[in-house]
Amino acid sequence: MARYSTNTENTSGRAMVKYHNTKSDPICKWRAVSVNNLIEIVSWLPKQAMSKESFRDYMSTHYNGDFFHTAYQLACQMALYYEDNEQYIPRFDHVPTEEEALAYLIRWMSKYYVPNPFTRRGFINIPPMNFVNAIIDYMEDHPNKPNLATVGAALFGGEMGNLSSVKSMLNNLAVVLKVDKNNNIVVLSDKRGTIEVNKDRDDKRAFFEHFK
Repeated sequence: MARYSTNTENTSGRAMVKYHNTKSDPICKWRAVSVNNLIEIVSWLPKQAMSKESFRDYMSTHYNGDFFHTAYQLACQMALYYEDNEQYIPRFDHVPTEEEALAYLIRWMSKYYVPNPFTRRGFINIPPMNFVNAIIDYMEDHPNKPNLATVGAALFGGEMGNLSSVKSMLNNLAVVLKVDKNNNIVVLSDKRGTIEVNKDRDDKRAFFEHFK
């Protein structure tokens, strides 16, 4: 299994920042990654492939015409659609049930990698890594430094942004770990499997197809 570099000289258990004035955001903070939000976003999106122009026209009449200012980033990070210069391809051809949405998101969480095409801020000279596996690798190497902020700083080379959103995402969807009220990580299982990630953080098509 590929492991991630988790070297750190920080002994305090608090956040370590290597690059000043830099935050790395593993997930956007518009809304939480959740079953309800996935279902809502999919209900807005077209359920069939179409040209990019048609997709843009369609979405201009939905979400008060503001989809591409806010909601699109979370939709893309959840890999709910792919868009290039010519076409739009949806993940779902129907609005999923709660059971379908939860199953998808649990699998999505186990495969989610950062940085990716939709994590625009931070991650200076940081290669893509499977997020959950990288956290557990860090915990195995530094069991006495379980704080989520410390882990993020060690992995990303700077402060991890949107901490509350990350905590919620992990607690709701990661089956191998939890984050307690003090933001300390508790590993529930190391049986996570090997999950390869795309080496090009900017490849949108590869990111979308990663979650098939």
